[in-house]
Amino acid sequence: MQIQRLQPGVRPRHQHRRGYAALVLSGSYEEADDTGRWKAQAGDIVYHRAFEAHRNIVEMPSAVVNFALPDFLQLPPVFTVERPDALLSAISANDEGFLSHLAPAKVEQALISDWPDLLANDLRKIPVHLGEWAAANGLRPETITRGFRRIYGTSPARYRKRVQTLAAIDLIVNGADGLADIASTAGFSDQAHMSRSVAALTGQPPAKLRKVNSVQDRLLRPG
Repeated sequence: MQIQRLQPGVRPRHQHRRGYAALVLSGSYEEADDTGRWKAQAGDIVYHRAFEAHRNIVEMPSAVVNFALPDFLQLPPVFTVERPDALLSAISANDEGFLSHLAPAKVEQALISDWPDLLANDLRKIPVHLGEWAAANGLRPETITRGFRRIYGTSPARYRKRVQTLAAIDLIVNGADGLADIASTAGFSDQAHMSRSVAALTGQPPAKLRKVNSVQDRLLRPG
């Protein structure tokens, strides 16, 4: 088990190609990612699906333990568990049963303290016309782009495209609907458009990603 020490400062937006979680041992930091903006504190578990991107602002010296997870588990972005000590012991012992300690006891809520958080929330749910959104919120379009990038480390358009693609990946891996139906549900114009976006982000076509589901089932099956 390796403890990662985080020093105060900003870590630019970046992504990890594999799923993982971080158990916060001490300190606190803020994270703006594809699921919103979060405050992570000692005792929290911060979960990232494969290919999620995030930007960190470390407020004070902090320590975390990162541990690998199946790529597309359906877990809350930030949560706590009943016995973090048991989870930590299982991780330290390389016990494959550590997944049984990940049942969320409390699910944290995303921060919504300014208009970039409101915009991110809307971008995750619906197509947004930035000019109309800016006018409705008394802001200039150029202010929207600059302000959003300052908090989330990317443009609103790129943020929307990524979260739309991640939503489609979740449905491909964890659902049973056909690819055309998933494309429609995720807001793509057609299946081909979705397939190009998924392949651009993951390097794999949707049909190959769908096979991940059976692999994860085996990993999570008791015994």
